[in-house]
Amino acid sequence: MSESTEESNKKSLSQSLYRAEQVRSGEQQAAEKSGLSMRALMAAAGRAVFEQLQQMVPSGASVAVFCGEGNNGGDGYVIARLASQQGYRVTVYALNPGKSLQHSDDNDAEHARQAWRELGGTEQEFDDFTADRFDLIVDAVFGIGLNRPLEGKLERWVQCVNQSQLPVLAVDVPSGLDADTGKQLGATIMATNTVTMVARKRGLYSAKGPALCGDIILADLGVADAFSQANASSWQLLDKDVYYPWLGARRRDAHKGDFGHVLVIGGNAGMSGAATLAMQAALRSGAGKVSVACHPQSAPIIAVAQPEAMVHGIQHAEELEPLLEQASIIVLGPGLGQTDWSLQLFNQVMKKTARITVIDADGLNLMAKQPDKSDRFIITPHPGEAARLLQCSGNEVEQDRFAAVKLLRQRFGGQALLKGAGSLIASDRGNFVIGRGSPALASGGMGDCLAGLIGGLLGQQLAPAQALIAASFWHAVAGEHCAKSGERGTLASDLLVPIRRLVNGLPIE
Repeated sequence: MSESTEESNKKSLSQSLYRAEQVRSGEQQAAEKSGLSMRALMAAAGRAVFEQLQQMVPSGASVAVFCGEGNNGGDGYVIARLASQQGYRVTVYALNPGKSLQHSDDNDAEHARQAWRELGGTEQEFDDFTADRFDLIVDAVFGIGLNRPLEGKLERWVQCVNQSQLPVLAVDVPSGLDADTGKQLGATIMATNTVTMVARKRGLYSAKGPALCGDIILADLGVADAFSQANASSWQLLDKDVYYPWLGARRRDAHKGDFGHVLVIGGNAGMSGAATLAMQAALRSGAGKVSVACHPQSAPIIAVAQPEAMVHGIQHAEELEPLLEQASIIVLGPGLGQTDWSLQLFNQVMKKTARITVIDADGLNLMAKQPDKSDRFIITPHPGEAARLLQCSGNEVEQDRFAAVKLLRQRFGGQALLKGAGSLIASDRGNFVIGRGSPALASGGMGDCLAGLIGGLLGQQLAPAQALIAASFWHAVAGEHCAKSGERGTLASDLLVPIRRLVNGLPIE
């Protein structure tokens, strides 16, 4: 294999997301093809976590290592042995302390446990843990093998660890987290850092995963090439900005007609702000022209907010027709409401135009009442809106966000974005997880800003999937940038300045 091919495989693996079963069934074959035994793979896993431990606390620190009965526990015994040899004060807690080891030569986890004992190490009960004795906790209990809620002493242990506020280093997956969906199975360890082995598990990056895993480090253990060649991934992590070339530099003879005419439809009486934010984001993303069709009461407010936009007060749905003919892109929903006026405008868009249509907010709520399907749709629901579209509960959506977003695309066509921590995209280009973002985005108007940004990029000739991917990523990164001034109090309008820099390929640091 050439060096360039090898690097390409490593890059692919670094962005690919897998189901737990794929890793479980594929790691042994990958190890064999790479000339490694499973015992050597366990040793490499333990060393990778230990190296991260060294970055978190200095030699001499007191470390509690919690070990399960399987291979994840075996990793823990390797970590404990390496740490002890390097001057750390290590206490191991085991599910079955003092267990008699019968087949250490055949069982890699038991072999690692025996090596710990031969070093003079002992094991204690989980219930004996006292947080104030330690500087760091290592969770090597379950990894990807758990599929049920923790109970009894394990539930008490999780509660004790989380209440301790000590830094926690998780091995592969924090105990209690579903590695496929990112849902909490019950009581779940809140890690400061997670070292995940062989390949990235998709549940670490969406739903509860981002909050529970902390910083995630991939340790491919030297099997990246073999694993990526044998295992296809249906999800990709988007965590690096590579989207400016999709827009590229503008020609010197460019004019506004080259960059689209976005029509934002919304802004019901008393709801002018949402349409204003969508309109401003479309303008700041580089759209050539932006119009707003809104309730007559909102028109003067929106017009004063941004003189560059063309604002039209619409009393009757028929008044939309000439605007729909002039526009190249429709953004339907910001501040639309669910009144009779709202429904009339919604129906007019559904019946009278074949333009690509970004549907958000109350546009989605109206769609849930009268479903339609088209390749021209780009839908952008949060979990509550997704639940209405799928006729289920928000909790059901969050139980498996990956399945939910694919079902949204299947039922409504086009491209689908499921917003939230680790936003998910199901699109013509594939399935993606947005690996960026901030809690600063948890405030009103952020979705309106995103809808306008998508519309503005569509106007600049990006394909629907490209516009959705780039806009979702840049929106998340803009939120991170604004959070540097504090996560609390960040406004949707604060994102407009960093968005302008991002669409121009400029740094925002």
